[in-house]
Amino acid sequence: MHDGLLLALGQRVRLLRAERGLTQRELAEAIGLARTSVTNLEAGRQEIGLPVLLRLAAALGVTPGVLVDGLGGSTPAVMPWLELAHAVTAAERQHRAAADRAWDEHRYNDAIRERATADGLHEARELHARVVAAANGGGGRG
Repeated sequence: MHDGLLLALGQRVRLLRAERGLTQRELAEAIGLARTSVTNLEAGRQEIGLPVLLRLAAALGVTPGVLVDGLGGSTPAVMPWLELAHAVTAAERQHRAAADRAWDEHRYNDAIRERATADGLHEARELHARVVAAANGGGGRG
């Protein structure tokens, strides 16, 4: 596998793992590899075969296509989209958590404002998925 492809795959795995709140050790246990193998995979230093790719996709809750889509040449255009989606998802979670805290503390105006921000981020993420799907010829979510 080409070094650039390995690095792009590793970045995608790292982003998906982080989004799901998994440690490298937890992911390694889920796919039957050593933690150092996951470290090397995420750094683009380790090739993987199809059986590991399938276990990796299952452990991350995605299809194998999500892991490899666009890695054959359009990676520079794909990765910023993926990073944006992950950033928006993380921000949405933070605002939802802030809304919950504000509600628990009886700061209802703050809770409503945080919830509205989270809802707006959710809508932005949905729009992002539609744009990426259209850019990919309707082939699914980004």
